[in-house]
Amino acid sequence: PHHTAYLNQYGTELVASLSTESEHEEADFLLLAGEPINEPVAAQGSMVMNTQAEIDRAYSDYQAMQMGVPWDHKLSDEEWDEHLKRFPSVYRPRD
Repeated sequence: PHHTAYLNQYGTELVASLSTESEHEEADFLLLAGEPINEPVAAQGSMVMNTQAEIDRAYSDYQAMQMGVPWDHKLSDEEWDEHLKRFPSVYRPRD
């Protein structure tokens, strides 16, 4: 069975969706949380973006086997280290 649990936008209420045949079964779940991004969210299937147009583009890229294609930017080790310093919440600096 599939269960879904999520927090409301204020993080004050946990909402769980259980199928009727599984309401007496045990379930484990992992709770992930973060700072609100205050941006629009659009979701379809496995894609989550800001707009439906971005989702449509992602599915188009996926169908054209363009997802996961390496980007064409070339950074030196020094440039990459500087990038890591500028965006510490996204990447962890190398030791």
